[in-house]
Amino acid sequence: MDRYTYNCEYCGKAYTPKRRFKQKYCSSSCRVNSFTKRKKAKENLPDFKKPKEVSVKDKMSWSGIGNAAVGSLATNIATNLLTKEENKPATKGDIQKILNIGISKLTLIKNMPPRTDGARAYFDITNQIIIYKKNIHVK
Repeated sequence: MDRYTYNCEYCGKAYTPKRRFKQKYCSSSCRVNSFTKRKKAKENLPDFKKPKEVSVKDKMSWSGIGNAAVGSLATNIATNLLTKEENKPATKGDIQKILNIGISKLTLIKNMPPRTDGARAYFDITNQIIIYKKNIHVK
């Protein structure tokens, strides 16, 4: 045997390398088969770099419901305390009060001149029409 004889890392056969210290396999087929074998072995082993995701079913518990209720209550209280009254949203009661006040009154239209008989233009909110009347005092 020659002094520079090596054993193939895949099949174990003795060979003389064409490129010393670089060649590990006796042929290209042994090199490809070795790569395929390593690839399959790697796929079968668990990958420690990426842990498998464990599926956990979300369960409802009384403590979770209680925590959500307390959190919601604390948020509502903080919002009510820190929000100015004029910035709070209108409620149904507020809207009803506005409608009740607005129905009984006429609104003076200031940019329309009086008629020749002196009657001023007013807007009727309920009927949504313009009415001319004399001597109505609107605040």
